[in-house]
Amino acid sequence: MNKFYVFIILVSLSGCKRSNPNDSFSNASFIDISFFNRDKIKIDSMLINASKDEDFKSFYKKYNYEVAWTNKEHRDFLINEIGVATNEGLESKDYNHQILKSFELKYEELPDSTIVKYDLLLTSSAQLYVNHISKGKLNPKKLYKDWDLKEKKVNVNEILFDCIDNNNFDQAIENCKPSHIIYKKLKNCLALLKQFPEETTYNLIDLKERIIPNKKNKYIPIIKKRLMYWGDMIEKDTILSTLYDKKTQDAVKIFQTRHGLRPDAVIGRSTIDALNYSRNQRIEQVVVNMERWRWFANDFGNHYLLINIPDYSIVAVKEKDTTQIQKIVVGKETRPTPILESKISNINLNPNWTVPPTILKEDIYPEAEKDRGVFRKKGLKIFDRKNNEINPHTWKKEDANKYKYVQDPGRNNSLGSMKINFPNKYSVYLHDTNHRDYFAFSYRSLSSGCVRLEKPLEMASYIINDTTKWSYKRIKDTTDIKYYYKLQKAKQKQLDKLNAKLLAKNPNYIIEKKPQPKPELKTIVVKINEDIYIHQLYWTAWENNGVLNFREDIYCLDANLYSKLRY
Repeated sequence: MNKFYVFIILVSLSGCKRSNPNDSFSNASFIDISFFNRDKIKIDSMLINASKDEDFKSFYKKYNYEVAWTNKEHRDFLINEIGVATNEGLESKDYNHQILKSFELKYEELPDSTIVKYDLLLTSSAQLYVNHISKGKLNPKKLYKDWDLKEKKVNVNEILFDCIDNNNFDQAIENCKPSHIIYKKLKNCLALLKQFPEETTYNLIDLKERIIPNKKNKYIPIIKKRLMYWGDMIEKDTILSTLYDKKTQDAVKIFQTRHGLRPDAVIGRSTIDALNYSRNQRIEQVVVNMERWRWFANDFGNHYLLINIPDYSIVAVKEKDTTQIQKIVVGKETRPTPILESKISNINLNPNWTVPPTILKEDIYPEAEKDRGVFRKKGLKIFDRKNNEINPHTWKKEDANKYKYVQDPGRNNSLGSMKINFPNKYSVYLHDTNHRDYFAFSYRSLSSGCVRLEKPLEMASYIINDTTKWSYKRIKDTTDIKYYYKLQKAKQKQLDKLNAKLLAKNPNYIIEKKPQPKPELKTIVVKINEDIYIHQLYWTAWENNGVLNFREDIYCLDANLYSKLRY
């Protein structure tokens, strides 16, 4: 029966007295209505239950095994949203965009069976998209051994029910995406990169030596072109000159600053490596960073320390205000700093250092086999399981793992004067260092895994946040052996004055001289009661006020992650 005849039947019936429910005409009219009211199209439950996806099955159970995507606005929103998935660093094809679009274009002509097929595909695509934008396409715990982020829980159906039942697509889908400012800056970064013209030819700069200012070099013209491409250099009149002139030097400094390099205008290996990145490689870099930000926590807490490992930086944020910024030293490529989220438990002033197994195995033991004197040189004491000190000269490699190796507090202690502790399975922490010269370097991937702070005592004072008991001056004095010598000297001076008075009254009085013990630093543990979270994270790209910023991928993670995302 075509649409015209069904319409006639329905109109004629509407003017008649209501028939008995069992009347054949009434039944016929009910069948006709259900044919055109696609809200009521039933789905064979076997099609649903055959799926292994519990979210998919529970979705249709809620809708009584009927088609759910009956509202054209809802379908259009979803198709348009996944159609611009590239804005989120994702791919529309992963969510069947073209197939869904083709179904929608001829929706009115589709038979019920195809409507069902379309509805099922809309649901599975929507669920997958919501999962990906909420917590990432990949699981970092399956990719890396040194990433320990709390697994995100996403109730995908709750989100979609809100979208469909409350017509709340815009807000609900937007809330799935990371809300942190860095993620938004990455989206800006991606949009800016796509505005750059695609390079038809891209030749690598194969420079072996450094180029210093005011010298000539055959690679200068191509370097100038690269600088102009990225907008760091505006002048075009000297493009063919091989002279490394002042205008080019200024442009190189801008480029170096954007890439976290020392802006010294010297074109060395790091600058060349950054110049050799193409537009498409930078786009790929931004895409993987957006994926990482979907792995990171949605809420960092009201008060936290945020570490960006490739940027060698730490910032403290309280109530959305940045309160501290410092340089840091992070783990070298062979001993990378782990990615983790935790909460600060305490601070050790004048910490001793128990050497971790990796450093013992790779550094201490090989040296000790050649020269037992290495223990004394490094200020290490050896203790057995009963805490008895062992003579270093009796140390044997075969017994090495039976001992504990400890460095007492002091100026030469590897942890310096302060250590910030937080629970984690990698036994890492933030700390001071006896290698203060490292902070002058632009490349600071130099530690054995822990994070070293440029201004440790300032950070300790900030975290303890108790000017009555632990002012910055008291913290500084507590961690300075010279302060204890000064106290001892003052105490001795006062004692000498008292003794002088006694002798003045009684010259025959015998004063027993007691040698004062040598001052030493004692480890002090300060508990942190305030909830201050710590986030050690990894991102190599962002945008700031329209300026693209990139950092060296020190652990070589970007390209590999991109290949997995696009597999």
